[in-house]
Amino acid sequence: MKKQLITLSLALVTVGWSGSALAQWSSDPMMNLGVAVKVNDQVQPKIRATPDGGCYISWFDQDPNGNPPFGYDVYLQRLDASGVAQFPTGGIRFADLGMSSTQDYGLDVDVRGNAVLAFLDDRRPGRTIVTAQKVTSAGVQVWGDFGRELSYGTDFVGNPKITALPADGSVVAGWIYGNNIMFQRITRAGRKLWGDGAGITITAPAGVTYSLADLHATEDGNVIASWVSAAGFTGPKHLLANKISPDGTLLWGPNHVVVFDGGSLQFGNFPPFVTDGAGGAVFGWYQVSPLQSLAQHILADGTEAFPHNGVAGSTNTGHDQVNPSVSYDVSSGNTYLFWDEILEGPLTNEGISGQKFDATGNRQWGDNGLVVQPFTSSAVLNVTSVFMPAGPLVVWSSEAAFAQDTITAAKLAPDGSFLCTPFPVSSILSSKSRLDLTLSSNGWAFAAWSDGRSDGGDIYAQDIKPDCSLGQ
Repeated sequence: MKKQLITLSLALVTVGWSGSALAQWSSDPMMNLGVAVKVNDQVQPKIRATPDGGCYISWFDQDPNGNPPFGYDVYLQRLDASGVAQFPTGGIRFADLGMSSTQDYGLDVDVRGNAVLAFLDDRRPGRTIVTAQKVTSAGVQVWGDFGRELSYGTDFVGNPKITALPADGSVVAGWIYGNNIMFQRITRAGRKLWGDGAGITITAPAGVTYSLADLHATEDGNVIASWVSAAGFTGPKHLLANKISPDGTLLWGPNHVVVFDGGSLQFGNFPPFVTDGAGGAVFGWYQVSPLQSLAQHILADGTEAFPHNGVAGSTNTGHDQVNPSVSYDVSSGNTYLFWDEILEGPLTNEGISGQKFDATGNRQWGDNGLVVQPFTSSAVLNVTSVFMPAGPLVVWSSEAAFAQDTITAAKLAPDGSFLCTPFPVSSILSSKSRLDLTLSSNGWAFAAWSDGRSDGGDIYAQDIKPDCSLGQ
């Protein structure tokens, strides 16, 4: 059945099939682009840019027609720069799974425009493993129906990530294995380079658990991994990182780089990071006691550009500052951090604030940061950001009442003035979750999210131009 599905998909692409002729980026925030609008749930979308100005969007799909039915299957769609689907309507299923729940997974795009994915896979009877898969722009599974199976043994596996190296087309996947984290490098043709087994392991000390947070290739041909270090269930949660060379060497040493150990991360929080274009990484996270968002820049050699444990975006500890998103301007060396600002009280109010840091971590928008969205009674659900031409773009979802969510964006200049005051990205009232954002190769922003406007959850997407306009 799977082979027939792929063959049909390729035939449709070959004859020039591109979905509905009208399916392209929408200029109406009440409409948006439906990527996967069908029965049952489509959840956890990720969106990544392709070299031709388009993007891939992946998600888990509770497809009732699978075998077994109703498992959360792995789906993928490719859009061109105009938002026209290049795979059949609703995407192509690349792994027919029996999963009754989901964990995080990985999506990236290699130098040839192929999508690479890493996900938990239960197609082998009696066990769950990590699988990596490569998919061409025509929808071909390069590494076969079952991809490259990476994890071995009986320990817990979770949180798989994948990143494509810029030079040779190889990829590195990482995942949790028991209390440790593991990595494997795979050539363009699918050969494992770090041993025939699971690859290399970063082992947690006794009494500590390592949980992979994020993984990105750097411009100097290496890979940076970050993870949460937890001293037991109730102990403090710290953030560590290391750079891994193509031969598997830990370039930042056996003791790793400690990004944050001055308090504790929120339980269940796995902060992402962005690369700096020069072999380093820029991190944003929030701590507890107080709830405060911070940023740090780790340089290519593993040294800290900001003071140890990072710099808070705001010194106003009378407000909570959580769920930050970080972006970086390669040309100036400035870091931007945006977060959900919360004023606790009889009626909780939430807004969006931001901060700009110079190359050494000095706050540039005042000690309390810049107000992007003043307090309202709507709960802020997601905060995302990218650095666009001329300034950072921040996009967030907020909920006025249950399942009455909207998505809003704003763009700022480096001096803190508004290039675009808050404007609607998706103004139809519906449940919205897992908002993801990427920057296209031509400088547009692409957003994707799970949306309940017609049932439990569908996948929708929207482009945002540098002038903050939507659609064609």
